[in-house]
Amino acid sequence: MRPRPGVPTRTVLGALAALAAATFGMARGGAQDAPPFDFEGEYGLTVRVVPEGLEVGWLTNEARAGELSAFVDGDKVHHARTGESQTHATLVESTAPVVVLEYGAAGGEMHRTTIERDPPDRVELEVTGVDSVYMFGDVHGEFERVIRLLEAVGVIDGELHWSGGRRHVVFLGDLFDRGDDVTRVLWFVYGLEREAASDGGGVHVLLGNHELMVMSGDLRYVAGKENLIAFRHGVEYSDLFDPRETVLGRWLASKPGLMRMDDLLLAHGGMSPAYIGYDTPEFQDTLDVFLGEDLFLGWNDPEFLAEYGDSITLDSAAVTRRFDFFFDGESVFWYRDLVRTDTLGPFLDQVLERYDANVHVIGHTPVETIQERYGGRLIATDLLDAASELLFLARGEEDGEWERFKVPLFGPAVPLVPAPPGADTTPRSEGSGSAP
Repeated sequence: MRPRPGVPTRTVLGALAALAAATFGMARGGAQDAPPFDFEGEYGLTVRVVPEGLEVGWLTNEARAGELSAFVDGDKVHHARTGESQTHATLVESTAPVVVLEYGAAGGEMHRTTIERDPPDRVELEVTGVDSVYMFGDVHGEFERVIRLLEAVGVIDGELHWSGGRRHVVFLGDLFDRGDDVTRVLWFVYGLEREAASDGGGVHVLLGNHELMVMSGDLRYVAGKENLIAFRHGVEYSDLFDPRETVLGRWLASKPGLMRMDDLLLAHGGMSPAYIGYDTPEFQDTLDVFLGEDLFLGWNDPEFLAEYGDSITLDSAAVTRRFDFFFDGESVFWYRDLVRTDTLGPFLDQVLERYDANVHVIGHTPVETIQERYGGRLIATDLLDAASELLFLARGEEDGEWERFKVPLFGPAVPLVPAPPGADTTPRSEGSGSAP
């Protein structure tokens, strides 16, 4: 990997905090006997696309020699052994579209990750013919909870491979921040997406405000352990997810901000009055253009912004339009009013008619439990206790309408019920707009 000269102060502070927590056994809610962090395998993997091939970095929990082999169509095309360290890196000189990596500590357990060099040319914005779908709100790096729920509903097996057949799973944004295992969640979903597609099913990821924050360099909510991963690789945390160079960053940048699944309209924050004029392809075209500009990567870099402000690349109105699209309180990634009020029924009807949908499913605004609002026309999935429930929608055999359930971490699925009047939607130390 190519470390930046020096490590930014906030990354160092976050890394040292995580290291202290792990050292003194305080990383899990103050428990003195908490297990140490795991950095091996996909917990600490980073892959960058370069003209010569793939720059691969991986971590080991202890200082040991590292080992990596790469395979293309079953043939070994690369093998490297690294010195004794917790941080390892090698350049795999292959530009094949699919490369399988096997890596870890020499003489120890080898981990396996399949890398696709390029993301899909265009992500699906309209998915039809769905009989059953499982949806997560904001999972925020809670890897163990995600796999426990997916195992419980039978879409992954004990080896964490897809076993869901033609069923679908949707992540409604905010896989990033707060939790310890964001990197592991991302690699897991990245691999599961490919497995589901090959089996006739689907795994879908929408962008949330925290994906946009991290990729643009706003790292206020990155967990200490995740900062420590970046620290050990010698880069800023956002560099691990660079949307132009890294495998995960390029994959995330290809994802939608708005999509339809049969008669379901899906978004992270929710459709707002400011963006109802866009259809789904128009919204995605705008997102793709804005994500690909230098300005997106520089929103949190004062020096870049100072230089950019002196240029004539964009006028002030064009810059404001881009900021509002990503970070304003009426952005589709940040909008909260559909959950925080119960007075927007006429507007919600307008949204559903505009997008030929019957139900709008969203995350972003935390609630105590997954719940219906506005007579079932809105479903809110972001939970104060992240990834503690899963939304399950299944087509009724008689009427074809969605049967609606929530699946808790422990216990059977239960039908959704309308939110009680005045239901609590207190955010977890969040505001709107640029304050997440």
